[in-house]
Amino acid sequence: MKNKILLGLLFLTVALQSRGQKNIQKKVTIESVLKEMVNREQLSQFPTSNYKSLQASSYNRESVSPKLPGWFADSDGVGFIRTEVINGKTEWVIMEDQGPGCITRLWAVCFYYGLNNVTGANIKFYLDGAKEPVINTNFFNLVQGKGFIESPFGETSTRAGNLYFPIPYAKSCKITMDNKAFYNIINYRKYPKGTPVETFTMEQFNQTKALRDKVGKELVHPTNATGNAIERNQTIEAGKEVTIDLPKGNNAVKQFEITIKNKENIPNLLRSVVLTATFDKEQTIWAPVGDFFNNVGKQQPYTMWEREVTKQGTMICRWVMPYQKEATISLKNLGATAADVSIKMITAPMIWQSNSMHFHATWRMDEPYPTFPLFDWNFLEAQGKGVVVGDEFTALNPSEGWWGEGDEKIYVDDDFKRNFPSHFGTGTEDYYGWAGGVVPTPNDEFSKPFLGNIIVGEQNAMGYNVCSRTRVLDAIPFEKRIKFDMEASCGTRSSWFFLQYTQTTFWYAISGVKHNRLPLPEMAAKPLPTLQELRSKVENAKKKQYVVDGAVEAELYKVRTKSNSVIENLEEFSIWGEISNGKMLNLWFEKADDYAEFIITEQFEKSKLQMCTTVGPTCGAFDIYVNGIKKTIQNFNTHHSGMVTPLIQLGECEPVDNTFTIRLVYKGKPTNAEGNRKQYGLGIDYFLIENNFLKGGKN
Repeated sequence: MKNKILLGLLFLTVALQSRGQKNIQKKVTIESVLKEMVNREQLSQFPTSNYKSLQASSYNRESVSPKLPGWFADSDGVGFIRTEVINGKTEWVIMEDQGPGCITRLWAVCFYYGLNNVTGANIKFYLDGAKEPVINTNFFNLVQGKGFIESPFGETSTRAGNLYFPIPYAKSCKITMDNKAFYNIINYRKYPKGTPVETFTMEQFNQTKALRDKVGKELVHPTNATGNAIERNQTIEAGKEVTIDLPKGNNAVKQFEITIKNKENIPNLLRSVVLTATFDKEQTIWAPVGDFFNNVGKQQPYTMWEREVTKQGTMICRWVMPYQKEATISLKNLGATAADVSIKMITAPMIWQSNSMHFHATWRMDEPYPTFPLFDWNFLEAQGKGVVVGDEFTALNPSEGWWGEGDEKIYVDDDFKRNFPSHFGTGTEDYYGWAGGVVPTPNDEFSKPFLGNIIVGEQNAMGYNVCSRTRVLDAIPFEKRIKFDMEASCGTRSSWFFLQYTQTTFWYAISGVKHNRLPLPEMAAKPLPTLQELRSKVENAKKKQYVVDGAVEAELYKVRTKSNSVIENLEEFSIWGEISNGKMLNLWFEKADDYAEFIITEQFEKSKLQMCTTVGPTCGAFDIYVNGIKKTIQNFNTHHSGMVTPLIQLGECEPVDNTFTIRLVYKGKPTNAEGNRKQYGLGIDYFLIENNFLKGGKN
């Protein structure tokens, strides 16, 4: 009788899932996407609708290539596509798409060109080529749930707001602001041509009241799963593990709970007790339980849609994790003290389908790194087929101040051919749904269904800071390959200032996917890094002078010839960053075609030249020549001051008379320059010279 009941449940599950899969092929509507928002099982299946997840944002358009200056440009709040005159008034186009699609998320900083202006501009949605917007409302009210869309689909976070209500369109979408663009991020789905979509209207929105209430309740108060429960209470000695064998055959983990019941040493146990899982003989989860559950440095209660930590310290995961034949989940204690734990697994039958995916959680931890020069820090790179559904990010900050300036850069499939990400953000805190403007404090902590600023350093962000994001409607499918980077960038840019990152990525994948995140038992086994240790490292590094290895320091070379109006050392450049050897060649220009020339001697063979300079609002635009050959045309005028990253590439150069003659020709006041300055200049920090003889440019 028991077997018959189980068989009946299995066939019922098949029927329901088959019906769910057919629904994906039906018309995309507000209702269908709302239901998808809380369908945990559907999230574990590769989307049969084959949509692409894309992003529009106000990132700085000076970022055009990882090989060119501007790749790490800040001032990300002013980018837009173009302006248009509509009905006699100028509007700023911040997103547009041709073909069927659906807006899945909007974020906006909720102050406008200054902390005192919390009114901002109106946002307008023009769908399917309509001349009048279907939505025309205050941007800040919309994303904060203060307009016709209410909480939890639009909510205030910290100095920002996030809208998660789906806005589908059949033919096209154009979103504008009626005043100049400011910080914004828009995530949307682009469906294949021919996908039937019912375009958003206010009439249809009003008809979804009952469904909105139901979905909203589920998002705020997630329902606990039911099914076959397996419970263990066990003390895991140092170096030991406990493994739970899950039921054989087509099943899924619907929910699991972990509690560390120790009264002492909790921060270290959260790192040294590692969660692992093997589904169908493939290890897909390897992460410390604290990082998996956004608790690093301490236990912190919060509630998100798929993870939760209760006030009693119980850590709950509600991501559905299907498997075809067999699975095990383990806790391994890599630390030095015993861990007293309780574990509860809830499983239920779930038919394995052709698009079913295994759940992955991968973890990265590095030693502290210097915050200058800037670079892209990788979360995950994977080859195969899957969907990214969330991440957790931790920064250990050694001082009071801002730690999270970096933008996310996510490359998916065809992005690799054009070497530019389809997701380019505006700042780390923006990616996680809140906003800077001031140094954060614990008062800025929050958790929402899909977003969390879970832990903020207790003294103006000094200490551990933990953010998290869940992706459902804005999940990122990849057919062949994905690379998820975050700029390693903060408010202090110096070789002596160190941060320490750890990070967990949550994703599903078809069996056989390859990725770059191998287990790191030696890192998890270490005592949890402390604030005091990192501060000591910073103080020791301050004692050392920053010098780029192999740099040919420009300040060591005198200007050989120049135009009469060119002035050396007219004023100091404001620099965000650090200069090699503490000095630079400092030149100022006034008239178009003014020039300055200097030579690097004792060069005997063909070499590759690179050049490090300043950028900023007082910098000019120049043609750069090497031995009479124009090598590049570069505008160094940017809104924020700093050092160029990556370096200016001057290419392969042949020495003439054993020298490289560098000539800068000023092109006149840059077109994007602000103010009415008379002179614009350039600070030259160093050159790197690479050839067979001078390894790294060492003379």
